[in-house]
Amino acid sequence: MSSSKGTFREWSISYDHYDSVDEDRREALFALGNGFIVSRAAAPESTEDQVHYPGTYRVGCYNRLSTLIEGKEVENESLVNLPNWLPVSFRIAGGNWFSLEEADILAYRQELHMDKALLERKVRFKSREGMIFSLHEKRFVSMAQEHLMVLQQEISAENWSGTIEIRSGLDGAVQNNNVARYRPFNKRHLQTISTSRIGTECLGLIARTVQSGIDITLQARTRLLRQGQPLSCQRTVESDTDSIYESLLAELKEGESVVVEKVAALYTSHDMAITDCREAAQKALSQAQDFEALLEAHCMAWKKLWHHCRLDLQPKDQLPYFRLHMFQILQNISPHTADLDVGVPPSGWQGEEYHGQIFWDEMFIFPFLAYRFPTIARSLLLYRYRRLDAARKLASQAGYRGAMYPWRSASSGREETPLLQYNLYSGHWMEDFTYRQHHIGAIIAYSISNYVEVTGDKSFFAEYGAEMLVETARFWASLAQYNPNTDRYEIRGVVGPDEHHTHYPDACTEVEEEMGIDNNSYTNVMAAWTLMRAGQMYHLLTEQQQLDLREKIRLSTDELEQWKKISSRIRLVFLPNGTLDQFEGFSDLQDFDMDAFRQKWGAQRIDWRLEAEGDDINRYKASKQADTSLLLYLFTPVELQRIMQLMGYDISLNQLKDTIDNQIKHTANESSLSRIIHAGALAHFDPDASWKLFEKAQQIDLSPLEDDDSSEGIHLGSMGGTLGVLQHHYAGIEVQEDTLCFNPSLPSAFKEVSLDLLFRGVKLECKINHMELCVRSIDKQAEVVQIRYDSSIHSLKGGNLFCFSLKKSAKYIS
Repeated sequence: MSSSKGTFREWSISYDHYDSVDEDRREALFALGNGFIVSRAAAPESTEDQVHYPGTYRVGCYNRLSTLIEGKEVENESLVNLPNWLPVSFRIAGGNWFSLEEADILAYRQELHMDKALLERKVRFKSREGMIFSLHEKRFVSMAQEHLMVLQQEISAENWSGTIEIRSGLDGAVQNNNVARYRPFNKRHLQTISTSRIGTECLGLIARTVQSGIDITLQARTRLLRQGQPLSCQRTVESDTDSIYESLLAELKEGESVVVEKVAALYTSHDMAITDCREAAQKALSQAQDFEALLEAHCMAWKKLWHHCRLDLQPKDQLPYFRLHMFQILQNISPHTADLDVGVPPSGWQGEEYHGQIFWDEMFIFPFLAYRFPTIARSLLLYRYRRLDAARKLASQAGYRGAMYPWRSASSGREETPLLQYNLYSGHWMEDFTYRQHHIGAIIAYSISNYVEVTGDKSFFAEYGAEMLVETARFWASLAQYNPNTDRYEIRGVVGPDEHHTHYPDACTEVEEEMGIDNNSYTNVMAAWTLMRAGQMYHLLTEQQQLDLREKIRLSTDELEQWKKISSRIRLVFLPNGTLDQFEGFSDLQDFDMDAFRQKWGAQRIDWRLEAEGDDINRYKASKQADTSLLLYLFTPVELQRIMQLMGYDISLNQLKDTIDNQIKHTANESSLSRIIHAGALAHFDPDASWKLFEKAQQIDLSPLEDDDSSEGIHLGSMGGTLGVLQHHYAGIEVQEDTLCFNPSLPSAFKEVSLDLLFRGVKLECKINHMELCVRSIDKQAEVVQIRYDSSIHSLKGGNLFCFSLKKSAKYIS
């Protein structure tokens, strides 16, 4: 598959031309990481400019800076761009340094090998003086040794002989400049403490974050080799306040090559099992082997990861896209991440979009992890548990009980959503009320429930999960207010997943009580579900565990009964045809001509453009992204019907389908999540219509024609969503009452899907086509697990295979 989106092969994606306009997007897409460090794919010879943006990030390394904006002190806690380890360039002694922008490129190829997380670049070019060079570059961020980053360049002289100068260094003069709309903010997060030469081969740089006080040590070893043997060469070192470089000289004859090998070690004062960053980095480099040995260990570590992620499709043309999405998840959230106190940022750790803060994106990635890497999934929930007290404080400050998790989180768990956002079109600062997206608490509850169902990890639930779930339910119970006129509980003053509608058109934005909208359907259903699920899962605890929990958080049985009452009477707003309205009053807003807007303004953000024109998005029926449809991404149609019945409402399958269709009509798809949510929502109603949306969603970050901010980081949530739709909707996999249930709804584009899962510690091989569903328990020593299709339940023993014959139409099977 070849296009402007690159050439896809089974395990790789490549580009056969250099494009300076598209380079920043490729730098994010081809970034390499190991769940501890992520390094953008900037060319080693480049520096930050209009084309390139070198960025190196230690997962979860944040710093807070303040900026005075329109008389207000605005604080942003940001993922920090750390000192650049990459700098390597070369030239004929006394000539010009190599630059892709200056060279006459004769041949170019850049390829990401996903199976071994290796980035390869081949360039053949002619200098101004007519000298022809060839460059073969390989790099990786070690999955075997999480502190190491490795680069190798082979430079060949095709038609010349002479002295070549190699320049290798460490650059601490970096800022957070990746996102254009953040330019008004202060962005110098680092102070360089020292630079030094260490021994004969190594350079070192020590920096510190200016507010959070995290010490960062970066050291690098550079060697020259010829025909696999170390090359003795002259070295000179130069340094300034923020950087240190060394120059290495070597003689080359026509037809000869020299290999540059650079190994860098990154440590911070937050790392475990060290006493001193500098000492740890020196030890790591002294023990680091050569490029080939480090690569072999790295490839073995990736082989082990891929073993847990087996996926096959018939036909295979879509397989590379799924592998790319799995690759991006694994290099951002790996077993190394399980030892860190971090969540899941929406754009991964390879860019600075949203300041690297944590929203709700674990919702889209969590199912993939829970069924393959439960330890990592558990660690993401522990990130939330460690911030439970902060969520309690937020609830208390707002006048509520329980835990109100922030929409945006980072280090401490405080609300990080900025009160102002900069409009690039108008140059104005716009007030931001999206911190009212309290529905994030329901997603945390959903992830807890999903994790316990898939893994059976009752000890986690007893020690951590139950407390989070109960405190989240408490918050919803205190937020929901009884309205005697409707005899229903209502949830007012919130913002739904749509995000565009943050208040009603006639609201005064200076009055806090007038912000938000009322009775958002998604929020209200998820609040009711959380209250129901908290009550149900409470009974998974032993009597002693229940007593311990009641004593710890002063939970009474009367409170549990009150949750039942509230959840059964939360109000939903319907249209005359029985479909769900997005929120109370949404259908009364003015119509919005999406096609006319796009024809005039292209892909510009609707809310920003309207504000620049003196208008307001809150006046119109135009949603940024999927909102109500999200309910049918999380729940099957039958599940959602049951939840709504418990809330006192009956809704038909046709009305649910019409709800999705109505939502799609009003959605601008200005979020990468939108199409994948709608694809999941439609899967059990119309698999082929779902597939049309899915195909578009699958292309995220791949095209230079898309105006989706891909240079600022990938869209990790959307990538996880494609795997979620395949697993949860097309394969129809879910857990009910300790049983792994299948309700497949394959689109015609798939003849067969085959994947491996881990359910309750048992590895299963699942093969699904349009006629048959087969499940094999791989390990003969595995415990028995229950599997179900339709009304048929089978006890699957270790090493055994069982097949179900599928009905011609598997829709809506309960």
